[in-house]
Amino acid sequence: MADAVVVGGGLGAVRAAAALRAAGRSVVLLQEGPHVAGRSFPDVPVGTGYERFTRVPQGWRPVEGATSGLFVGGTLHALPLSRAVLPRLFPAAQVGAAVAAWGRARGQRELAKLIGGGKECRTYRDWIVQHYGEPIYHRLFQPYAERRFGDPRGVTANVARAVHGGAPEGYLACPAEGRAAELVAGLAGVEVRTNVTVTGLASGVVTTSEGEIEGDVFVDLAPARVVALLGERAPNGVAEEVSWLRMRHALEVTLEGGASLPWITHDVDGPGQAFRLVRHGLFPGSGHLQGTVSVQMSVEANDPLWLGSDAEAIDAAVQAARELAPDVTGAGARVQRVVDHHPVWVTTTAARMRRYVLMLSDLKVVPVGRAGTYATLAGEAEDSYLEAVIGQAVPVRDAFRRHVEPPVVVDEVRAHLTDFAVD
Repeated sequence: MADAVVVGGGLGAVRAAAALRAAGRSVVLLQEGPHVAGRSFPDVPVGTGYERFTRVPQGWRPVEGATSGLFVGGTLHALPLSRAVLPRLFPAAQVGAAVAAWGRARGQRELAKLIGGGKECRTYRDWIVQHYGEPIYHRLFQPYAERRFGDPRGVTANVARAVHGGAPEGYLACPAEGRAAELVAGLAGVEVRTNVTVTGLASGVVTTSEGEIEGDVFVDLAPARVVALLGERAPNGVAEEVSWLRMRHALEVTLEGGASLPWITHDVDGPGQAFRLVRHGLFPGSGHLQGTVSVQMSVEANDPLWLGSDAEAIDAAVQAARELAPDVTGAGARVQRVVDHHPVWVTTTAARMRRYVLMLSDLKVVPVGRAGTYATLAGEAEDSYLEAVIGQAVPVRDAFRRHVEPPVVVDEVRAHLTDFAVD
């Protein structure tokens, strides 16, 4: 009989199960799909394959000498950008306005630091415009945000801070599977059940198509799904609130080719829905992926690409990649679909999540992973959160507030166009 049950198909569920096992707990991991961590090809990292730590974990290597690029206007520009590149990003008649707007935005921010005040900054659009001005927002950030998050006017400024607010110094590349590779050995002592249908949640018990499983409950599921599984146990009004907590799915297609591309390319206005192309084979520990490029897309649950076949996803990825690298081919392509991988924070998210987490705390259900915490935890932040909730050193709501909320990079001083889309 287990004393901990982890429900979910993401990497967060794997890490939570392994961490629980390492803490001496008896663990059952319930995966509703056929693959642990929800991935068909675990040798391909999900996302960029690097995270930020202040100390080097075993097996990880600092990212050194890697270059990234920005595809805009039919041209691949090397990052970091400088003001000298603006004439190549804007028509001649618009360059002066773009430079002037950027200068005014910088001047206003510096003046606000000296005398106080400043404009309200609530949305992704607000944050970008206050840093770079309207022309650069419309040319670079708006189309990128639409591909990745949806309408930037409804996305919170926290998203812009987290994605565009810092340089990649101190980042480490992962070995092969990413952080799950560190802990996957811990699954040797975990009872892993795949293709299990979860039908209900309660304090200390998970109901499945195979019966009830007792134990402390940890969930790496989207808030709306958790509330649905709680059913009558969820307080009135919570279902309506969490329905606004929108998640986007990750659709990633790994193709042959792309040898001319940098390690990460941010796609602003290419064809299709790609928002990033990653050459994982250039990362330390991922040499087995040499000669491939992963085309990453962020899609809604009702997107035709998500609902369509793998063949359609491959065609879309090839179309997006070939404009940047003609040698890309769909031969031997690998398609990965990760459900609820991209939480989209909007201006009401923090208040809604606060009530949701308080409810979970009262019911003794612990959120873990991206979907469960509705945030992108990485590096020591996730380690600290798991240690706190597994060790029960503090209530879940306190651990959540300390390590998860709010999901921002507070050091905005580093924000600069040279750091475009580094995350």
